[in-house]
Amino acid sequence: MADATEPVLDIERVLFLDERNRRFVEKRSPVTAQVQDARDLFWQIAIVVMLFGAVLFVAATTHLVNSQLTKSGRVTTGTITKKVEYHQKIHLCRLTYRFSGPPIYERVTEVPYDMCRDFTEGQVVEVLYDPQQPLYSNLKVSIRRARYPLWPAVFVFLVVLVIIYSQFLKLQQVRSLCAQGQVICGSMIRKDFEMDRLTIQYSFRAPAGFTIRSQAEGLTRRSNWRHDMQFFPDQPDLVAVFFLSEAEYYLL
Repeated sequence: MADATEPVLDIERVLFLDERNRRFVEKRSPVTAQVQDARDLFWQIAIVVMLFGAVLFVAATTHLVNSQLTKSGRVTTGTITKKVEYHQKIHLCRLTYRFSGPPIYERVTEVPYDMCRDFTEGQVVEVLYDPQQPLYSNLKVSIRRARYPLWPAVFVFLVVLVIIYSQFLKLQQVRSLCAQGQVICGSMIRKDFEMDRLTIQYSFRAPAGFTIRSQAEGLTRRSNWRHDMQFFPDQPDLVAVFFLSEAEYYLL
């Protein structure tokens, strides 16, 4: 992390757009709040990837079994013994059916929720099963319309992989920038509050010697602004700018 200029060390006079950056300026943290946000988002996306990976595994397994049943399965009749509908976080229809191989087998399958009304307990249905391994079976109608279609699941999983890869690159980039930039003390020109939004107009002198004037917005609750500061309109009067180049800098 680059050294902070002397005025920035007067922390009590600095208005941070994100208070977590105080630790970065005080050299108690090697990364800025922007890096922390990028890291948190990366792990959130990673959890989504694992969830979609589980869905893809179920879809792929179901697709393989159904393909094998369609190719070499035998059709028999079965009976719906139990029907369960879930209406909480997800809409789900789970059916338990019994058929004779022989002997008699009882299996559970899930069908698209909009098909649930077509089934009742005691209803006779067509069942496809593997004569060599009767434990592998499914309702014939469920094979035609699987609850977890394979190719949409593959497409969504690939999209999520692309998103997490791009977020990983962004995380690596912002982490490397923390070691390349420098903290510069700037002057606050004006600050405006609108609902929970904080807008800061500021200026600072670039290492090349010329003055840059800019504006940044953030959430008031993330800044170190406190309501009692309104009684001291002249303070805080400084800002901390993380400077990388004349074209790339942002308010801490």
